[in-house]
Amino acid sequence: MQGRFKITGQDALAMKSSGLIKDFLNFNRAEQRGIILLLILLILAATANRLWPEGSVVPSADFPGLEKELRDFETGIRRARIEDSVSSVRRFRKSWLSAEKSKDSGRASQHQLMPVLIVDINTADTLELQRLKGIGPSYARRIAGYRNKLGGFINCRQVLEVWGMDTSLYNLIREHIIIKSDSVRKIDINTISFKELLKHPYFPYEITRAVILYRQNHKLFRTVDELHQVEGVNDSVFRRIKPYVWVGR
Repeated sequence: MQGRFKITGQDALAMKSSGLIKDFLNFNRAEQRGIILLLILLILAATANRLWPEGSVVPSADFPGLEKELRDFETGIRRARIEDSVSSVRRFRKSWLSAEKSKDSGRASQHQLMPVLIVDINTADTLELQRLKGIGPSYARRIAGYRNKLGGFINCRQVLEVWGMDTSLYNLIREHIIIKSDSVRKIDINTISFKELLKHPYFPYEITRAVILYRQNHKLFRTVDELHQVEGVNDSVFRRIKPYVWVGR
């Protein structure tokens, strides 16, 4: 009996293999679905290898709409940057103009608050004359000295006759000088001596000598206009000296 039921090594191996296969195929539903999906993917991969052999290039899809959208997007970014830059410049310019306007307003207000310097050159002393721009102690003394020799200014432009005064310096002060007083000290042409008359800036030696000689020869002047008859006294000279002389009786 033992020989009848004897199991050979080959039979044992077959039985073992059968058990293993049976255990291997004993999957639940989830495992079975996974295996099926894996088989489908393998089949698709094999098919793809046949349709597109290794080294072939898979044609790319053409997306004209996407490319246009990208170009529009980039253009929009550039435009936004430009507009932002322009806006920044405009904001800066507006801010700068506002600041400058405020400065100008401040200067104008300050200028309005500051009194304008006005000097009467017929009555101002040397200290007051030095308040004028460009006029130092030396110029102040020269102006005052020349004014005293003249007997007073009758025109502001006579300041140009002061020694050392030029047009550029005069232009600096001309808006700030006036002559309120017309109290010019006049010369009595019938009584003044030769030496005193010679001290006046408008009576040089030749004119002074001619005036004194005329007075001696004609026994005094009767009118100021008679000076026209003095040798060397032309119209220009007469206009200069007339405001500074008078005829005493």
